[in-house]
Amino acid sequence: MSGSPRHLGRPRLQEQAIPTKVRILQTATKLFIEQGYKNASMDEVALRTNVTKATVYYYYKTKAELFTAAIVGLMKIIRENSVAILSTDETFENRLHKLVTVFSHATVNVDINNFIKEATPSLNEEQLLIIQHSEEEMHDAVEACFAREMEKGVLPLNNTKFITHIFLSVLNMTKYRDSNGQGFFPTPEQTTTEIIRFFWKGIQPSTND
Repeated sequence: MSGSPRHLGRPRLQEQAIPTKVRILQTATKLFIEQGYKNASMDEVALRTNVTKATVYYYYKTKAELFTAAIVGLMKIIRENSVAILSTDETFENRLHKLVTVFSHATVNVDINNFIKEATPSLNEEQLLIIQHSEEEMHDAVEACFAREMEKGVLPLNNTKFITHIFLSVLNMTKYRDSNGQGFFPTPEQTTTEIIRFFWKGIQPSTND
């Protein structure tokens, strides 16, 4: 055999390059997504991160605190990716189409709202406010992109907050599955096309105005 065997519990070299707190959070986020808040355990987080449970509790005192950090991290990723897509030089309709496509593929089988709802009874007031603030930051970032398009005349002048929340609500429809695991349309691509068509027509001025 080439090289010496790795001792049990010793992080891989690429893991050592990432701060332990970050590795714990990354692992916990994946676990929460896979199993939900109730089923995920600190023991499993420690096992998957290849650290002791005491180490996990050193950085995150409770599972609720770890979950809160995971949601804030997810919201930050969603915010940054959304702004990056909505700030390109493509037509705004194409940018929206790309955002829906990325969202539908990047968060397969994860409904963020239900994800948070399951954990809510276990979170304290401060943690709930932190999550709410991270959601608002994400909404505000997307709203700023819509506001720029209105200023340029690409979109009709309207209540930007209202339009933004309508879009984000429609965006969440990509997560819908019936009891057989089927969405509204046969493929994610068709669902994306129909969502954008519905939203785009809905925000256009009425011909009777």
